[in-house]
Amino acid sequence: MSDNCVSVRTITKRELNRNPALVSDIKPGESVEITDRQGALTLKREKKVRLSVADMEAQTAALKELCPPMDTQAFLREGEE
Repeated sequence: MSDNCVSVRTITKRELNRNPALVSDIKPGESVEITDRQGALTLKREKKVRLSVADMEAQTAALKELCPPMDTQAFLREGEE
């Protein structure tokens, strides 16, 4: 199992219907299992991934390769006319 899921709370479908706020305040890395007669449904919120500066620069460079070259000054001049 990955480290993205830390803790699991179990509530019943009846508890969810009576108090929906039990699910709305799930913290990152937490899961809630909702049980009823037919089975269970697991809701989970993944942990937030924090990118380093190097990772952000690598993603920006990858996006730059996908975009065609553009003359931004000419684009801005078109908007003035």
